Amino acid sequence: MRRLLSLLLCAACGWPDGLPTTAAPGSMPGGMAWPDPLRPAPAPAQTTEDAAVIVAIEDYARLADRPGARAMGAAWYRYFRGERGLEPWRITLLRDAEASPRAIARAVESARRRGRNGAVWVVFIGHVASSSPGAYGELWLAGGDGTDATIDAHAYPIERLLGRVGYGRHARAVVVLDGCLPGAPAPAISGTWTPETPRFLATGRPDRPRSSRWSSPSRVHREPADVAIYSAGLGPGCVERLPGADFPALSYLALGGLRGWADRDGNGNVGAVELLTQVTLMLRAAIPGPARPRPSLYGVDVPLARRVHVPAPAIAHLHAPGGEPPRERDLLAEPVAWTPETMVRFDRSSFVMGCPRRGDRECERDEKPTYRVRLSRFAVDRFEVTQAEYAACVAAGACTPIDPARCFVWTGESFDRGAAVPEPLTRPDHPAVCINYVQARAYCDALGKQLPTEAEWERAAAGTTRRRFPWGDAEPTCARAQFDGCGGFTRPVGRGPLGATPEGVHDLAGNVSEWVRDWYARDTYVRPLRSDPLGPEYGLVRVVRGGSYYDGASVLRSAYRYGLNPTSSFSTVGFRCAR
Repeated sequence: MRRLLSLLLCAACGWPDGLPTTAAPGSMPGGMAWPDPLRPAPAPAQTTEDAAVIVAIEDYARLADRPGARAMGAAWYRYFRGERGLEPWRITLLRDAEASPRAIARAVESARRRGRNGAVWVVFIGHVASSSPGAYGELWLAGGDGTDATIDAHAYPIERLLGRVGYGRHARAVVVLDGCLPGAPAPAISGTWTPETPRFLATGRPDRPRSSRWSSPSRVHREPADVAIYSAGLGPGCVERLPGADFPALSYLALGGLRGWADRDGNGNVGAVELLTQVTLMLRAAIPGPARPRPSLYGVDVPLARRVHVPAPAIAHLHAPGGEPPRERDLLAEPVAWTPETMVRFDRSSFVMGCPRRGDRECERDEKPTYRVRLSRFAVDRFEVTQAEYAACVAAGACTPIDPARCFVWTGESFDRGAAVPEPLTRPDHPAVCINYVQARAYCDALGKQLPTEAEWERAAAGTTRRRFPWGDAEPTCARAQFDGCGGFTRPVGRGPLGATPEGVHDLAGNVSEWVRDWYARDTYVRPLRSDPLGPEYGLVRVVRGGSYYDGASVLRSAYRYGLNPTSSFSTVGFRCAR
């Protein structure tokens, strides 16, 4: 009823008050005028169930103004309304002082609900700064002056934004962070690199805002979205102004790319990496020199627009007269700054959990009876956590060091507590071992992730076709898995591509066994929870999945499960994280 009332009220909705109808960005270095981003939009080429939040800040109280930000915000509004066919109630436009931290939080939460069957878009046009190259940084709002004293009232942490946008019922999220902060006071750095979400922070945990209805990131269903996060760059590589004009650069070029400039393969569609490539190409053509612009993208190469047709301006028009126009291959000789998502995503699905075959003599009592499980969307790490990755967590103060004196080490004859850990097991690219459940969970928490549930782990290993092993039904070999008889130690993660799942998850069988989140019980499957199960509410031991270099072939089965004391560590047990 509420949605129907909203539709009736919006049936006669026009443009927001004060929305400009034209803009003159300026001229390209070659003399041609940049196209007006507010030109009349064609009939909707696509009608979607997306939702959008646009934040455009032009007038700053203590920082330099951002010319053209309001006009660019209006252009994005007209794009979503006129070319993507979004209804007005699916779009929120916040301008200047309207964009408070609370207003942004409310707008993003509303977009997550309204875009649950589509994508959530967030476009920020203003000033952006980071405290260090590896930090998330902040979106500076109208009252900010670039100092720590104003962060709470006049800045919005990028991490908090991504914590909201990256999870929900929407399957996709696109974030455009168009901002630098020229002359940023030390130690701030102009702009931000697209964060490889999440990062280790000095506190050892991601910053968590005060709990309230609007300030704490919602984790409804904890379903991760496929994200594409664009940034104008970091430091000298951050380009704020459109070459030849005093107008926002990234948001202008990205909008042109979505209209067709970035259709590089001529198929009428635009993907996330295509868009980054076109933006990078145009900036490098217009801004020659050794300090090349470095707009960046983090995330998945998702489709962004379809049935587009607007051609891009010629490279010759972007190049200042008097010199040889650059060639595209020279401009792209330095690769574009795309950091792909390293986790493997699994859509909502159901699968049969437990012993896959009746009468299988290798199946054990705690794997029965089988039952069908429904899982929400989730993601798992492609590889097991390595020694180098865990050491980085320790160095950041987010994890406790490995204690070999408390580790049960396989000596070839028995598990001896405190025995010397063989050198191959300590190499940086080998899986981290001698880590107990508590340490594994703390590592994943520090990255804003979590250990996979037992059901998520088995869904990744067995798939929906009830694979006996992660790679299929063929018997284990040393080419597929590192198990007993294949060398006596771990091997570098991902070195057995024949043993990967069809989705590309490596080493779910062999190398090291892996901690998962659930408490272990022999009768877990007797009275199961059939939707997103979390196992028993309490217990004495935690579930461990997947065989190790110590185990025989039968332990490598996708359904095999056992339990270990969560405070004990073993040279045969490691872990991976999930979202």
